[in-house]
Amino acid sequence: MGSSAVGDATSPIRVAAVDDHPIILFGLMASFAEHTLDIEIVAMAEDVDSLLAQEHSSDASVVLLDLRLRDDSDIGENVRRVRATGARVLAYTTEQRPALIRRALDAGALGLVLKEDPLSRLAEAIRAAHAGEAYVSSRLAHQIVTDPRGGIRLSGQQHRVLELIARGLPHGQIAKLLHITEDTVRTHRKRAIEAYTDAGDGLLGTNTEIVWRAVADGHIDIAPDRRGVGG
Repeated sequence: MGSSAVGDATSPIRVAAVDDHPIILFGLMASFAEHTLDIEIVAMAEDVDSLLAQEHSSDASVVLLDLRLRDDSDIGENVRRVRATGARVLAYTTEQRPALIRRALDAGALGLVLKEDPLSRLAEAIRAAHAGEAYVSSRLAHQIVTDPRGGIRLSGQQHRVLELIARGLPHGQIAKLLHITEDTVRTHRKRAIEAYTDAGDGLLGTNTEIVWRAVADGHIDIAPDRRGVGG
């Protein structure tokens, strides 16, 4: 993948797309075929593993990557795996939580296009990425990318503590699950609150406030099928 990132000016820009909703993939292919002659979808897949296994994926210079896939794969790792092939990555998603968007950008994604944006914006973003330029598709996308809460950094243990608090577990049970003391649980919670305070989000004084903010921003995910929160 990525061998054609700098190509013949008369050749279409070759694009791959990763999305676990087939209707999105086939809609993109049909739209580009009908309206955008300089862009061609050459590979589609429901996850990064499937994309990298496809023969024609190596022809793509730009990859459109949905950020939340059913395989629960890590956003940053997905971006890095695609980037390692030499292709450029655009986040193409409905996701609006700033921490998740920041994770993709920090891993090397060149920009953000929201699925609600028109095809013309997506085409502009692909052309920019093909040229190695960053692109943010709309005012809303720009607000998400620049939201200071996306830059908050929580440690792995802080994530785990907040996820377990979000599930209603008392500090004593969290301590047993994570093999730490209750004082350490409180310390991780306190440091997470301080991270938000330092970002200008005000003092969060209760478990409900810090959990709500961490979920809303995408720092933690408490979907029912989420696995491994205690590990």
